[in-house]
Amino acid sequence: MTMSPLNMVPASMKATLLILACLALVPVTATAQPGSPSYPPGGGPDPHYRHYQHEHPKHRLAHWYAVESMRQNEESRRMMCGFSGQRWALDWDMHYRWALRANPNRVYREIEQRDRHLARCRSNKLREHRRRPPPGRPY
Repeated sequence: MTMSPLNMVPASMKATLLILACLALVPVTATAQPGSPSYPPGGGPDPHYRHYQHEHPKHRLAHWYAVESMRQNEESRRMMCGFSGQRWALDWDMHYRWALRANPNRVYREIEQRDRHLARCRSNKLREHRRRPPPGRPY
């Protein structure tokens, strides 16, 4: 009969190894000082970290939506697409509050809709760029 390496380990050592293995699976979190804010996952001070105090999935979705909306708005402005309306507002809290009230499927569709608008703008900008003659050439 062959003896497995686990059978040669004393029972007290097995318990210690089991505890260490379990601890390795637990995510490491920094210890907060009294009165210090708890930042969202990923670290760094997020100006909207107060919304992360709620762990309900609806709040997490609303936070993601508002951050994604701001990223898409910034991309739109960088490309000078000229979009306007509430969809392109630069108000993080407005996007967050809307997503809290909206159906989750509607939230995802709104992000996809903005992505389609940005893709169309990107395509138009690229087409315009290709039509323009290089600088210094009159033709």
